[in-house]
Amino acid sequence: MSLKLIQIEPRIAKVILVGIVVLSAVAAFFFVRWNFANAVASKIDLERPESKLVIDGLIDLGPSDPQTHYAAAGIFERTFESGDIERSIREYEKAASLSPNNYQMWGNLGRARSLSGDSAGAEAAFKKALELAPNYAEVQWAYGNFLIRQGKTEEGFRLAAMSAKSNADFARSAVSIALQIFEGNIAEVQRILGDGESVNAALVTSLAATERYEEAVVSWAKIDGGAKLTTQKTLGEKLIETLTVAKKFRLAASVMNDLTESDAEKIAVGSISNGGFEAGIKLRGAKLFEWQIQDGKEPQIGLSESQKRSGKYGLFIVFNSFEAADFRTISQTIPVEPGRTYEFEGFYRSDLRSAAPLKIEIADAGAGPSIAVTPPLALAGDWATLRLRFTAPQNSDGIIIRLTRDSCAGSSCRITGRLSFDDLVLKQL
Repeated sequence: MSLKLIQIEPRIAKVILVGIVVLSAVAAFFFVRWNFANAVASKIDLERPESKLVIDGLIDLGPSDPQTHYAAAGIFERTFESGDIERSIREYEKAASLSPNNYQMWGNLGRARSLSGDSAGAEAAFKKALELAPNYAEVQWAYGNFLIRQGKTEEGFRLAAMSAKSNADFARSAVSIALQIFEGNIAEVQRILGDGESVNAALVTSLAATERYEEAVVSWAKIDGGAKLTTQKTLGEKLIETLTVAKKFRLAASVMNDLTESDAEKIAVGSISNGGFEAGIKLRGAKLFEWQIQDGKEPQIGLSESQKRSGKYGLFIVFNSFEAADFRTISQTIPVEPGRTYEFEGFYRSDLRSAAPLKIEIADAGAGPSIAVTPPLALAGDWATLRLRFTAPQNSDGIIIRLTRDSCAGSSCRITGRLSFDDLVLKQL
């Protein structure tokens, strides 16, 4: 095969070459303008008033750049000036037409049309966004929320439920709206949004915030046990704090047990935790139903292997103070059945010398007043028995067992010696 060479006159070749150079220069010019407009538009501060003047110049530089029109739409949407909302919608429409496969452009167009009262146009834009990104939670939520506000609750909540499965924020918003629409009916909320982890977690937050504590704990109970110890652990801890502030001690104990992997550490209603002190005590950072030691230096409080009645340890307290203010106590909060009668039993040894008697007191953990108190702790070289019968208040489900001291006559209050406790129990009668 032979090659044929086409001869071009030098004059024509020069014209073609010049044409190519000119076209390349023009293309480069518009390319640079377009990219410059795009780059500036993506960084522009939409809130600054002078941005309106800047964006018009950028549109002149990059009239076919969707990002520039998108930025312009955002700027004019925020001015709240007459006529700017219509300009904003036009810019969103232009951005969507220039980038027809970008779901964000269509979603924002739907939102803008909805705000302007164009429900039909908004629904068309939201529908297009969902077609482009059917599995994106933000698209599902935007369209679903729009439909709910249009009164199409079944269809809207179907999309909201889909978004709630993958986004906790959308789950909380969906549950909040559903509780309002269905007047707090939890069964209806779960019917329309489902009974999954994200919905129940959102119900926990909403119900606890409105003081529907028992129902909040029911929703918490429906969450998978593995999730309670991982993804929902923080939710459980916040629920415990809320229940504690509300003085709902049995509910708090049930949630705390869900966050406790060891059966030995779980809280039993009507029972002293670690009454034999075998699990140790914490000077700081003790949990709600553990032994609490008040801050201070006197008396010294710890465990002893020699001062014990059974097991390996007993609680050992050493007093050596002359100041009335130098007295820190040890206590424990216990969930109980309201109105039930209990008997506290424990054992102690004492060689105390004190100007003010020491006693064991049972107090209402809800309201605070004393329920019952033992006689003063007498000298006891061997283990002596303490017993105290009491009835829990009808309107409270928590008590506090604590070591107390009678008031001293003045600022000086001598107390010296040693005090030991072991085998403290609470029995329901």
